[in-house]
Amino acid sequence: MNITPISINTAATDAAASSGRQTTAQAQQGFADALENALGTVNNSQQTADQMVTKLANGSTDVDLHNVMIAMQKADVMLKTTVQVRDRVVEAYQEVMRMQV
Repeated sequence: MNITPISINTAATDAAASSGRQTTAQAQQGFADALENALGTVNNSQQTADQMVTKLANGSTDVDLHNVMIAMQKADVMLKTTVQVRDRVVEAYQEVMRMQV
């Protein structure tokens, strides 16, 4: 069972390379797509880990404890990273809102 890494940089690079200059709407859509892809990856890793834990608890021979623990740790790290990114984005937004024009 493979857990794929988050590839935000790839999505952003692909969006930037598609045209020499982007409009604001294109840039916003590219960011939204990259964010959706990243969140989908985190969600998939959480679901994969949950399914593996359920299989292990049910006594299935398809999974072993070692792989379950690795999947759980990967999902945990990805979730913590997502929370940190969210916190930084909220902090940046609040800083921009405090700026005087």
